[in-house]
Amino acid sequence: FGPISARVRGLFVKHTKTGNPLVDSVAEHQAAKPEAYVQYLSEPVVYLAPAGFGLVALFYFHDASSFLLVYGVAAYFFSHKMVRLILLTSP
Repeated sequence: FGPISARVRGLFVKHTKTGNPLVDSVAEHQAAKPEAYVQYLSEPVVYLAPAGFGLVALFYFHDASSFLLVYGVAAYFFSHKMVRLILLTSP
């Protein structure tokens, strides 16, 4: 295994660039805007998803639902860092 690539570091450290001007200029690799979630996932889903996560976390928490909660949080985190990963948040 080698060191972490600049592309992966760019997901966690905002000011890190890949060093490749072509990759840095591609719009898909930029951070997602909140409007993108409404555009790609539809407005009701954007507003009902946090309520559903809260409901599952408080009342229906068990092994299977904990996986869904962790997946949802991880998908939101990474999709917020790169626009093309918004597709991860859709079922």
